[in-house]
Amino acid sequence: MAEGVWGGIALSLAVILLALLGLTPSLRWIPEVPLIVAAIAVPVAGYALTGYRAGRRSGRMAAGALAGAVAGCISGAVGGIAYVLFGKSLLNIVVGLLLGAVAGGVIGAGGGVLARR
Repeated sequence: MAEGVWGGIALSLAVILLALLGLTPSLRWIPEVPLIVAAIAVPVAGYALTGYRAGRRSGRMAAGALAGAVAGCISGAVGGIAYVLFGKSLLNIVVGLLLGAVAGGVIGAGGGVLARR
């Protein structure tokens, strides 16, 4: 569980940075493609690493899935809050939380499987 919290905090810092770069009107000159690639690659790598660490520590794939889901909840909620702060709908918090939990759980489970090898 601690791996999930620490992974979520680390990913939240990346989410905040990406939100500032991608949503700030004065930074519209930054190309979108690298930001989109980073917005996909960073969480995937973070959830997998979080699941791997939890799976390695406990020896169970389920620990990787749980840690990934926790990291996904935290980073997804922070991403949703970032959207709200930039004037988007409050629904983004719920969507970020749920999508983060599901994606983090699935990818974290994959990391947990790799840790057992």
